[in-house]
Amino acid sequence: MRSEVTFRPATAADAEAYYGRVPPLSFRGYVALKDGEVAGIGGVYYDGPVRIAFSEFKETLRSDRRALVKGTRMLMKFIDTIKGPVYAVASEHEPTAADLLHRLGWKPTGVIGKHGETLVRS
Repeated sequence: MRSEVTFRPATAADAEAYYGRVPPLSFRGYVALKDGEVAGIGGVYYDGPVRIAFSEFKETLRSDRRALVKGTRMLMKFIDTIKGPVYAVASEHEPTAADLLHRLGWKPTGVIGKHGETLVRS
């Protein structure tokens, strides 16, 4: 039987629980909770005036496609409320990330960094 996944707004304590350290930058977003633990986190962090979208999840969440779709929809709805451009980089460790970002309307900027190509949504 599959465990229920719930979502709620993220806190700094959630980020610390997920990453094992205090987040270096401020952010707003959501967490996915499975069996009472933070199994996924995503939102927008702020690097000065630049807004950068992020999301990641643990292997325990990978098989729950319904939760992943729900989390993606929540994040995109949240990102759509932000005025001005929001940037993202498709993870090279997640094979479907670039295609998903493209299907969600993210556009290439032509900027290539150490983590890959920067995309924008505005």
